[in-house]
Amino acid sequence: MRLVKHSPHGDFQLVSFNDDEIPPYAILSHTWTEDQEVTYNELMAGTGKEKTGYAKIRFCSERAAADGLEYFWVDTCCIDKSTSHELSTAINSMFLWYKRAFKCYVYLSDVVVPEEVINAEDFPITWREAFRRSRWFTRGWTLQELLAPASVEFFSKDGKRLGSKILLEGEISDITKIPIKGLRQDLADFSVEERMSWAANRTTTLKEDRVYCLLGIFGVFLPLIYGEGEAYASQRLREEIQKRHEGLATESLHDLSASSLLPFPRNELFVGREDKLQSLKEYLFSANTHRRMTIYGLGGCGKSALAIEFAYRALATHDRRLVFWVPAISQESFELAYREIGIRLHIPGIHDDNADVMKLVKDTLSSSKLGSWLMIVDNADDPKILLGTTDNHQSARLSDCLPHSTSGTILFTTRSRKAAGDLTQSSVLELSDMSQAEAASLLAQRITKKALLDDETAVKELLEILAYLPLAIVQAAAFINNNDISVSGYTSLLRNASTENELFSEPFEDPSRYQEMDSTIAKTWHISFDHIRRHDPLAAEYLSFMACIDRINIPQSLLPSADSLVQQVKAIGTLTGYAFITERQQAVQRIDGERFFDMHRLVRMATVRWMVSHNEWATWAGRAVARLTDLVPNGGHERKEVWTMYLPHAIYVAGLDGIVDKIASASLLSQVGACQEGLGQYSAAEATFRQVLSMREKELGPEHPDTLASKGNLAIAINGQGRYNEAEIIHRQTLAQREKALGPKHLDTLASMNNLARVLDNQGKHKEAEILHMQTLAQREKVLGPKHPDTLTSASNLAGLLDSQGRYDEAEIIHRQTLAQREKVLGPQNPHTLTSMNNLAVVLDKQGKYNEAELIHRQTLAQSEKVRGPKHPYTLASVYHLAYVLANRHCYKESLALYERACIGYYNILGKDHPATRRCCEDYAWTKRRAAEEDQTRSAPSPKMPDSSTNTNTNTNTSTPTNTARKPSRLSRALAKIGIRSSKPSPGR
Repeated sequence: MRLVKHSPHGDFQLVSFNDDEIPPYAILSHTWTEDQEVTYNELMAGTGKEKTGYAKIRFCSERAAADGLEYFWVDTCCIDKSTSHELSTAINSMFLWYKRAFKCYVYLSDVVVPEEVINAEDFPITWREAFRRSRWFTRGWTLQELLAPASVEFFSKDGKRLGSKILLEGEISDITKIPIKGLRQDLADFSVEERMSWAANRTTTLKEDRVYCLLGIFGVFLPLIYGEGEAYASQRLREEIQKRHEGLATESLHDLSASSLLPFPRNELFVGREDKLQSLKEYLFSANTHRRMTIYGLGGCGKSALAIEFAYRALATHDRRLVFWVPAISQESFELAYREIGIRLHIPGIHDDNADVMKLVKDTLSSSKLGSWLMIVDNADDPKILLGTTDNHQSARLSDCLPHSTSGTILFTTRSRKAAGDLTQSSVLELSDMSQAEAASLLAQRITKKALLDDETAVKELLEILAYLPLAIVQAAAFINNNDISVSGYTSLLRNASTENELFSEPFEDPSRYQEMDSTIAKTWHISFDHIRRHDPLAAEYLSFMACIDRINIPQSLLPSADSLVQQVKAIGTLTGYAFITERQQAVQRIDGERFFDMHRLVRMATVRWMVSHNEWATWAGRAVARLTDLVPNGGHERKEVWTMYLPHAIYVAGLDGIVDKIASASLLSQVGACQEGLGQYSAAEATFRQVLSMREKELGPEHPDTLASKGNLAIAINGQGRYNEAEIIHRQTLAQREKALGPKHLDTLASMNNLARVLDNQGKHKEAEILHMQTLAQREKVLGPKHPDTLTSASNLAGLLDSQGRYDEAEIIHRQTLAQREKVLGPQNPHTLTSMNNLAVVLDKQGKYNEAELIHRQTLAQSEKVRGPKHPYTLASVYHLAYVLANRHCYKESLALYERACIGYYNILGKDHPATRRCCEDYAWTKRRAAEEDQTRSAPSPKMPDSSTNTNTNTNTSTPTNTARKPSRLSRALAKIGIRSSKPSPGR
């Protein structure tokens, strides 16, 4: 796929991406003007700028940049239509490309908004008729461009935004006759004839395109035959749809993306094993039935390499088999692979937090709807992983989650003969040593200087020492290449290994079965590692560091800093050259070109053994803890796309019991818990903080400040889950202990007062909450100053309390001043600033100031989606509040759509019993009734106003009493100290 980006010289350039490396991008939907569109060749040559179509490219570039996107796609110039194969692939991929787009911009060249209208969305009367008559709604290709993307925005010829698909869905449904449910991407619920009818009155330049433009809508793949006529093309389409319904389709859009599930590139140097490949093919693919087979062999004999080669050959066959790679190293790796399969196949419900991923994937693959597929379950060495019960289900086994379909086959790889028999009984292919000829061929392929192979006797001796083991041969060849040493010289090193090398002649695991081969790998590893230590110390340090963290998906940025980037690149090159680590293929391009690596399991074991024997394991584990402590923040949202990749590694190294210092481990886990809490993962944060609390109580004692901090953090995570009574108990205990240990005016004590006040407010205990908030505010202002973020938090909490008591005028004033201070001190995109925006909009809505409330809610939602993410509880609260204010403005269609998003999000993330979930669902149901009954009555009472902290906001309260009595004067005095007035000035002032 090619994407356009703005070049440094002011022009545009095309960048090609593999299907599994495509970055986030925007996409343009428009109608063509003959001879005025910029073509692929013109964009490549830098010409065509005089055409009117060039303005559309500029428009798309500017919009994408405004949305923070570097790349965008325009059909006229991103496809080389002179190549029939490329055109066919593009047309069959079009629906998927639009579906994957982060944003779709619809450019309506025949809709013009008067120049004096600045905000077109507020004055639809000026463009509605032109919108309804737009040519865009009459063209065939724009149908899928309307249905496929999740986010569609409409713009006039002069680039003014008219609204989104969800905002205009009623109007669009009336124009297109497509039900609103269809506009929301529920295409599978509509019959073939219904979907056909949506395109009945649309036109295309070429008659066959009236059929080809429907391929993505039905999820089928067809070769293009221009000249066949519409009738024959339509017949072929219906036949393929019928095959797909029967589970017999041989090609589908899923094939275009799912094949990239293989985590490793093809080994172009693969040699030998042709008899084994033929045996696999004959057994697994010769019959139209479900078959399973296991490759069994000793560690390092090339089982995974054989499976990878077989997978790529399966993909190259005429029936375009789907191939799925599932590592069975652990239950976690197995489940992670299943989730990735579900995501790549777009299985409905796979993104839900409470989804049964294993069952969804199993059922989909067992249904035979995807055509033929091959699943490779690699490294099924431990029978307990596949055949034992899982952590989540006492009676379930991972093997029970494997699909069973006449269209699919499963290939296992394992080191254990017993596991092979348990998995497939008699269908076992034993992978013995390579033959001498195969091993010699492998060594010859890997040696770059062929002159080093002239000594045939030395080659034969080396292969015998290495027992014809592929992994050992590859590592030996890497050493020979990197050091320009002869084969005889390397053989001499193997024969005369030092005493340390003898230590590493012990087996890695299962000495009764695999001792000889494991010893061979250890010797090979030690020789290579010893050389690396002497000639590339940084590479040796990286290997030691990697052995202390999760060996899967290691980000390059996690490695310790080097004196220069060149040194780091060379060190990584050394490790990959020796096959100690392998670089992962990424499904999407990572930020800043981040690279990720896996460490071979046996290499890790050898490295750990070496570190243990040299008393260095605890040292390197401590360095890993220190490095992750520096990189993992103590919560927040800045650069979360980077530090979220570090969390699994932090959890792993902190779990090295007996190796890592307990206090340092607890500190690192505390940071992990703060990150989980900041991401809205309250349940995970609770589990982490409980672990930290237990460790600190044991190591530091129950009264230590760090122990009390863990206790307070635990209560915050519990509060986030809506368990207010439990949170109150822990906060009271923490506050009492901190007052005793630290004193009543200590900042940590004030934090506990603030947290307790918040949870009290959540329960409607406003009087006690008010006292605590006022005390906290007064002390923070005195110690920290009036503009400190914590002081502003206390002011915001007091404003929330006024809001809860129905004193909206006073609350509005404080919220406005707090917002202004936070924008100045923290910046406009800081989460606390967004909280103040949300709180202000809520209190404006309660006063009937709907216009301003709606505007602020929209701004808050847009920023929160960027900063926190679309599924964060705080973002969902913005969705909820915007839905409420729109309901008050009788904009029911958009309001209900937003309510639905908020309800589903709350349900999946916070659970059905969370107060925010219940309240949102109640208001959603009430608004639906109100919309239905509006024609009969307009006197129905309003639902209870959603609180400004429906999302468990840390700076607001959760209840909304109606008491409007004037606050005691001590509140005014407390607020005046930080420059905030709690009431409007009198008319005479």
